[in-house]
Amino acid sequence: MRIKFLAVIASFVCLSVTLGSCLGSDTTYETSSDATVYAFGLDTVYGKHYTFTIDQINRVIYNRDSLPVGADTIIDRILIDTFSVSGWITAGLQDTLFNMSDSVDFTGIVNTASGMKFTVHAPDGSQAVYTVQVNRHTQDPDSLMWQEVNALPVTATAEQKAMNIGDAVWVFTSYTTAYKTSTAIYNGQWETVALSGLPDNTILSTMVALPKDGTEGEWYYVIAGDINNDASSNKVYRSEDGQNWTEMPSLAGSVIALIAACNNEDYYTTSVLTGILMENGTAGFNISKDGENWNETTADNPVPENFPLKQLSSASFVSSNNLKQTIAVGSPVNSNEELTRTWFSMNGYEWVDMTNTNYSSWCPAMTSPFIMNYGDNFYIFGGKMDAIYESITGISWKQTEKKFLLPETFEPLAEAPYSITIDNNHYIWVVFGGDGTTNSVWRGRLNKLGFLIQ
Repeated sequence: MRIKFLAVIASFVCLSVTLGSCLGSDTTYETSSDATVYAFGLDTVYGKHYTFTIDQINRVIYNRDSLPVGADTIIDRILIDTFSVSGWITAGLQDTLFNMSDSVDFTGIVNTASGMKFTVHAPDGSQAVYTVQVNRHTQDPDSLMWQEVNALPVTATAEQKAMNIGDAVWVFTSYTTAYKTSTAIYNGQWETVALSGLPDNTILSTMVALPKDGTEGEWYYVIAGDINNDASSNKVYRSEDGQNWTEMPSLAGSVIALIAACNNEDYYTTSVLTGILMENGTAGFNISKDGENWNETTADNPVPENFPLKQLSSASFVSSNNLKQTIAVGSPVNSNEELTRTWFSMNGYEWVDMTNTNYSSWCPAMTSPFIMNYGDNFYIFGGKMDAIYESITGISWKQTEKKFLLPETFEPLAEAPYSITIDNNHYIWVVFGGDGTTNSVWRGRLNKLGFLIQ
C-alpha cells in the first residue's frame, strides 16, 4: 500500500474552513457522518469473481464461497477492485491512506477471524473499523476422501445389504435384524433394529428403494424365495420404514430381480418398480406404476440375452435434454463376459444396451458392480475393489488415475461380500462382511460435495 499521510487531508480541510470564513458566508454546511462500506470485491481468482458479504452489524466483510486450495499464489498480490464508501479508507499500522491501485497480500490472514483491518472515514471525520476475512478451502474439491468408521456390533455370517433410509444408513444382516447409524448427526454408533414381517428365505441383495410419487419418502421392496432355481413361489415384500414389512401378493410369482426406475411416458408417474419375472422358462420385464400391481404383460418384453439378472445396481438421473432416465448394471450373465454392460431405460419397461464395445472405452466385467450418478459423472466400482471407472455419458468409460480413487485397503477386504449405498450428505458407504470373519465399514465423499456452496 502506498503511504500518504493524513496530514495532507487535514490541511485541505483546514484550508477549506479558512476560505469559508474569509468570504464572510453565513451559510452552514453539514458534512455526512456515513462511514459505511457499501460494496467490496477482489479481482478474479482463476478467472472467477468471488462475492463478498458485508455484515454491517459486526462490520465484517467475508466470502461465503471459499477460494480454491491453490489460491495463495494469487492472493499474495491481488487488487481490491471494489471498495465503495462515501469518505475515504485507511489501513495498516501507520493508518495510511488506502490506494486501490496497490496490490494487497491476504495470505497471512486466510481463514483467520482477526482478518485485515480497514478504517472507513466519513466526511465529518467519523470512523468505523471493518475486518476483511478471506476464506479458502483446505481440501482439494475434486478428491475423494475415505475414512474407516466404526464396524457393525456383530460380524455378519451371511449376505448383508446397506441401504440409505431417511437420515440413517441401515445394514440388513438377516431377515430379523438390521443395524442403523444416523447420518444427520453422525456419531459412529450403531443401533440394533428388530425387523418384522420378513420370512427366513428373504434375499437381501434384491432390496431396492423406490421414491414415492408426489410425496416425500420411499418404498422399500425385497424378494423372498429362490432366484436361482424354482422362482414360481417367490414373493415380494414392501416396507415404508425399513423395519416393518408386508407381503404384496399381487406382485408375487416368479420374480427374480427388482430395479427402481423412472418413467417418462406417464405424466403422473415419475418412478416405477421394474420386475424381471420368469414365464415358461423365459425372463421378461414388467413394471408396477403404483407399487402394488404389475401393469404390463411380461411375455411381451423378454429380457435381452446379456441383461444381468443378479446383483443389480441402478441410478436414476435427468439427461441433458431434461428427460428422466435410469442406468443399470449387474454381475455378468456368464463367466466369459469381458465387460460390464450399461443398460438405459426411460420407462422402466424397455431397456437398451448402450455399452461401448471399444476395448479402450469399456468398463471391465466385475461381480457385484455398483453404479452411481455422483457429482458431475457416472462411476462404477466393485469386483476386486481395485479401481473406479468414470464416464460423462454412461457409455464410454475410463479408469480414474488420480484424486477419485479407492483405498488400497479395499482389495483384500473385497474377498468378503460387500454392499454399497450413498447417504443424504453424499457420503459413499462401503460395508464389508458376510463371511463370518470380515467386519469393516468405510465412508468416502468427494470434497466439493461437502462444501456449503458448490
